[in-house]
Amino acid sequence: MITCKKTWFAVFLSTAFAFAAFAQKPQDYASSGFLTEPDLAFYGKTYAPYKIKAQFVGGWIYPHDKNTITPLVNGPALGAEIAFEWGMDGSKRWHRDYNLPDVGVMMQILDLGNPAITGQMISLGTYINLPMVKTDIVSFNIKIGGGAGFSTKPCDVQAAIADPRSINDKAGDYNFAIGSVFSFNPTAGANLEIKVHPNISLAFDVAYNHFSNASLAQPNSGLNLFDGHVGLKYMPVRKQLPPRTAMQDSISTKLKRWSGEVILSGGAKKLYYQDSRYFGCASLNVGGYYRTCRQHRVGLGLDLFYDGAYVPTADPDGSRNTEFTKFARTYTTENLFANKLRFGINIANDLIIGRLMIGFQFGIYLYDPVKNMEPYDKAKAGETDKGIFYAYDIQDEDGWNYFRILCKYYITGHFLANLSFKTHLQKVEFVEFGLGYAF
Repeated sequence: MITCKKTWFAVFLSTAFAFAAFAQKPQDYASSGFLTEPDLAFYGKTYAPYKIKAQFVGGWIYPHDKNTITPLVNGPALGAEIAFEWGMDGSKRWHRDYNLPDVGVMMQILDLGNPAITGQMISLGTYINLPMVKTDIVSFNIKIGGGAGFSTKPCDVQAAIADPRSINDKAGDYNFAIGSVFSFNPTAGANLEIKVHPNISLAFDVAYNHFSNASLAQPNSGLNLFDGHVGLKYMPVRKQLPPRTAMQDSISTKLKRWSGEVILSGGAKKLYYQDSRYFGCASLNVGGYYRTCRQHRVGLGLDLFYDGAYVPTADPDGSRNTEFTKFARTYTTENLFANKLRFGINIANDLIIGRLMIGFQFGIYLYDPVKNMEPYDKAKAGETDKGIFYAYDIQDEDGWNYFRILCKYYITGHFLANLSFKTHLQKVEFVEFGLGYAF
């Protein structure tokens, strides 16, 4: 399988981010290399300060892992969602940058189609609707959000370990998709609202939902769901937007086109469900960015990664017992610090929402000793000569590229907090928490 087969989600995120930025009102540019802040003429209009939404949800679980997910998919994922939304009033600069978006909190309950094994997923989260088209009757939005999922039937790890069958034989009897009650739940999609009454709209959503504990527990194949939502949105009252004088904050402020960041992050992971050990992970990111408009920037960065999980593995025949791991994916014969380091270059694409940044990065490994230790059987046979780019199967190896889905919050003008998920296609390597400095 060539790696591009599942990079559609990367393309979707990048396109959504860029579309969400450039679909807003065009911005002004100053010849000095700074961006100016033109005001948007929202004053004089009305808005709904709060909204209540209820929807039925129907979804399809994508069987991205034939060994652990395919045996679990017995039917559609069905459920319901209720949400409370706040309509932005234009009193802050970012409200106007995004054409008065809605910010919401939601609760969703989904039956995963196999109640005896996978149970239900209860998720709580927050999101933002970024208007692409906004009229008195119709609103079309890009939706980006995230939160936490809680599984009612995570994997019974002790029973799975005690079961003498191989993992392929017992996959249909244990929830190898989710190994803990808690999961992270990033989501992205689009929604359409059609007003049928001054206070009521029909609400339709399509969304991608991912549930994964980011290897903080095992097993963790994760769940990828494609959902359709249909329901109603109720807007009890409408108010006049604030007068122009209240909307002119920071009109004269200039924003730099060029900026840079240094971010140090860390985390931990479990490698295999039969192991009890946690491994430390860390990254150092140095990036340079160009702000294309008030809502968007692109960048180029360098990454140094440390993943402590690349340690010696036990051979399936037991000829090399080890205290480190039983996960026979990476054929590692020595516990070397150099095997735990990787170095790469990335292209960044960020949405800017006030002090918050939601970003997506695509990276290429320039130094990667792991590639010559995967797949396990080929590495054991000595087939270890790979270039920077090569065909690979994500089921058997990490591959030559990596991705990040990230969230950054500027605590001050220079200091920021970082939360990001580093992945190889749809497989999360680890979640990292960090602090950074912007210049």
